[in-house]
Amino acid sequence: MWPWNASTEGEIYLFHFHQPLGNPNNRRAQASHYVGFCEDLEARIAKQLAGRGAKIVAAALARGIGYDLYHWPACLAVEKLIKARKQTSLYCPACAAAAGRTVRPLPSVVIQLALPFDEDLPEVAIGRMDWLEMKMMQEWRGSRIPAPSGIDDDLL
Repeated sequence: MWPWNASTEGEIYLFHFHQPLGNPNNRRAQASHYVGFCEDLEARIAKQLAGRGAKIVAAALARGIGYDLYHWPACLAVEKLIKARKQTSLYCPACAAAAGRTVRPLPSVVIQLALPFDEDLPEVAIGRMDWLEMKMMQEWRGSRIPAPSGIDDDLL
């Protein structure tokens, strides 16, 4: 249900076009895949095939370019990672079969969970530093901040 967040569960779908779209003279200006995310896969694919989804899918359909469709259950954050890496062919089963390699598994995402604040946090004893803490602090300061000239470092 909209609005989505990174942990929203749904389906990632991948269109693999049988011919690349774009400038045939520039390999970097061509697209062979489209990756998307949805919660209702059937409704989203119907919308894509009707030409009311992504413009690249509509352009491929208008040119009569064939496609293969793959999908996996995953969260929205995984789709964002795939798009950010700009190497969709690594996750495409058709490209992997053509290259004679295995399909790379989808990236895993660690989502931070909220801490349960119903319990009381433990008390922290506040007091004077002992000798070891003072020496550690002194070494840390010595490595970070040089003592000004004329000041004894033991007093810091």
